[in-house]
Amino acid sequence: MSAATVMTWSDLESWAATVLTRSGLRDHDAATVAASLMFAESRGIGTHGLIRLSTYVERITAGGINSAATVSIAADLKALTVLDADHAPGASSGMVAVALVIERAREFGVACAVARNANHFGASGYFTNQIADAGLLGLALCNTEPVMCAPSGGSPVLGTNPIAVALPIDRGERPQLDMATTTVSQGKLLVAQQADEAIPLGWAVDPAGRETTSASAGLAGALLPSGGPKGFGLAFAVDAILALGGANVSTDVAPLNGDPGTPQRLGHFFLAIRPDADGTLDDYRRRIMGLVQDIHSSGTPGATVRPLVPGEPELQRERAMNGVLAISGPALQAMESLASAWHVPLPAHAGPGVQPPRF
Repeated sequence: MSAATVMTWSDLESWAATVLTRSGLRDHDAATVAASLMFAESRGIGTHGLIRLSTYVERITAGGINSAATVSIAADLKALTVLDADHAPGASSGMVAVALVIERAREFGVACAVARNANHFGASGYFTNQIADAGLLGLALCNTEPVMCAPSGGSPVLGTNPIAVALPIDRGERPQLDMATTTVSQGKLLVAQQADEAIPLGWAVDPAGRETTSASAGLAGALLPSGGPKGFGLAFAVDAILALGGANVSTDVAPLNGDPGTPQRLGHFFLAIRPDADGTLDDYRRRIMGLVQDIHSSGTPGATVRPLVPGEPELQRERAMNGVLAISGPALQAMESLASAWHVPLPAHAGPGVQPPRF
C-alpha cells in the first residue's frame, strides 16, 4: 500500500459493511452502521468515522455489541416511547427509534423516544438528518462514559453528551447543529494520539487536573466542558433527560474503549416535531431561509469570509470532497489490519490524479 490511498465513499461504505457482516452483524445492521460511519467521513468528522470501525468489530466479536439484538418497546405513551435497545449496534437501535418518532410525530405533531441499554451510535447528525428528510425537525441526544470534568474539577464525571438538531430544509442548504458538550469530542484526542500530535491547551486536563497538550495525558485525565459551566450544564441536562427512560447516567456507562465484552448500557433520545402546526412547511422554510440570509449578510464590510450558519462548514467540506476520501498513516494501517483479518480487500484507488482537498 502507498502512504496514502484515495477511495470513493461508496466503495468504502461497501467495504465497511462487508467487514461488519463477516465479524458477525446481520446484513441490515452492518449496512446501517457502515452508512453512519461514512456519513461522518463525508462531513469531515473523521473522529466518528472509520476510526471507530476496529472498535466496533472488537466489541461485536467479544459480545459487547449484541449481533442478534431485538429492539423492543418497554413503555408506550404514544407520543413518548421507551425502547430497550438490547445492546444492539448503536446505529441500528438509533434507526429503529428514528422510524418510530417519524411515524408518531406525523400523527401527534410531536413524538420522542428514549432508548436504554444502547451502544455508541456515531455521529448524532446522521439520525437527525433522517428525521429532517422526512419533513420534521429532528433532535438527538446521547450520553457516554464519564470523560468530562466539572468546572474547577479534575476527575471525569459526565460524558461528551452530544446534542444534534436538524431542520426540515433541503440537504444542500440545511442548517443543523451537531456538537459535543465538551470543547472537542474524545475522538479528536484519539486522532491526535494516533498521529503523535500535540493538542491545544483548553481541550483537556491530565490526571492531576492540569491543562495539557498531550493527547495521551488528556485521554488519561478528562476533557474540558465547552464554555465552562455552560457546556457542563448542557451535559448534565442530557443525562437528566435520558434518565427519564431508565437509561444509565454517564457515571454508570461502560467505556467504549474498555472491556469489549461489556455492553455500554448508555442512553439515546430522539425527538421529531412537525413544522406545520400553524402554517405550512413552506412557511417554515421561508422563515428559516430568511434567517440564514440575515446571518450571511451580517459580516464585517470587506471581510473575505462571510458568517455561516450551523452545519454549513460541514456542507462545504462535503461538496469539496466530491465523493472521495484519502486514507493514510495509522488510519490506513488499521484498515489494512481489518482487511487482512476478515479477508475483505480494501477498495481500489479512486483513480490517477484523484485527490480530495485538505482541510
